[in-house]
Amino acid sequence: MRATYTGDLVDGIRQGSGVLVFANGDRYEGAFARGFREGHGVFSSERGNRVFDGEWKRSEKHGAGKEKWLHSGDRYEGEYQKDVFHGKGCFSKRCSGSKYEGEFRNGKKHGYGRMEFMRTTSSTSKPNLLKAVQATTMSGACVYEGTWKDGRMHGEGKYTRSDGSFYEGTWVDGLSHGFGKEMVMQTGDMYEGHWQKGLRHGKGAITHNGKHRKGVWESGQRIKWTTAEVPILKK
Repeated sequence: MRATYTGDLVDGIRQGSGVLVFANGDRYEGAFARGFREGHGVFSSERGNRVFDGEWKRSEKHGAGKEKWLHSGDRYEGEYQKDVFHGKGCFSKRCSGSKYEGEFRNGKKHGYGRMEFMRTTSSTSKPNLLKAVQATTMSGACVYEGTWKDGRMHGEGKYTRSDGSFYEGTWVDGLSHGFGKEMVMQTGDMYEGHWQKGLRHGKGAITHNGKHRKGVWESGQRIKWTTAEVPILKK
């Protein structure tokens, strides 16, 4: 892409400090080495919709930096490698209220991290016959803390809902899968057992009102009980 450069040169090559303005309106101001954007610099896209302030290597974002998208309000602060999120960082989305803090690999959540998901509720009111108004409100955060793989919850982790209900156990491709336990605050039930693709599946046990009972589940439905209810003895 064609660009106009103003700044330091060594033997006709960009070296030192300078400003590079591209034909499409993108702009970089900062350090150069051997003709590349390298060192600390600030990049702003056409019309300033996206701004990055941080480290560069061979004209790619590389190292520590901050990036914000002005139209959406999204923000990232952390480590980069070859122009993408890589290493430890924090990414937040203003529209959904979600926030992830943890490890990234090749631009995706990968490794250990904590994610807050804001639950939203929508309502429509009609102040008059000609106009309807829809309002979206945040109603509490759900939190996942654990391991990730290629942008999805994967491995061991705990997902807690805003009412205190939770699932803690194994995840595969964003779904509870393997062995885990679920607490449902609304009913007071605690399920501990096997899961498949987000549903109770296989052998498990329910604890409710101080009593314990084992059974078998298939695709989220209990097929049978395998024991009678047994009171939990208090120590």
